[in-house]
Amino acid sequence: MDNSRLFGFLLAPVRALFSSCCFRCELKKSITPSRLGKMLTRKDIDLQYYLYSQPPADIMQQMHNCKHCHSLDQCDCYLDNKEMDNNIDLSFCRNNDSIMKVKNEQESLYVKN
Repeated sequence: MDNSRLFGFLLAPVRALFSSCCFRCELKKSITPSRLGKMLTRKDIDLQYYLYSQPPADIMQQMHNCKHCHSLDQCDCYLDNKEMDNNIDLSFCRNNDSIMKVKNEQESLYVKN
């Protein structure tokens, strides 16, 4: 194996890591101002944890669900009403199960034994 191929072989994991990081940085830019980002914030989910714990396909599906939501009034009401509990079940939300799963996983990381 010549030096250039060896060097390329050794750099492949670094390129993959960099590519993954850039992808998630771009997702963060898209999610933060979106309805999904607001819902994650309202549910006290750390965006970094969310981005790195979820498969990209799941994140894209959740973004799609929000963009094609038929319950915008109910969603806005929940997002705007800080008096409402952030742990309540949102049956109108197509992402509720996924969001609550992430929230529970995140909270389990902070549980002291």
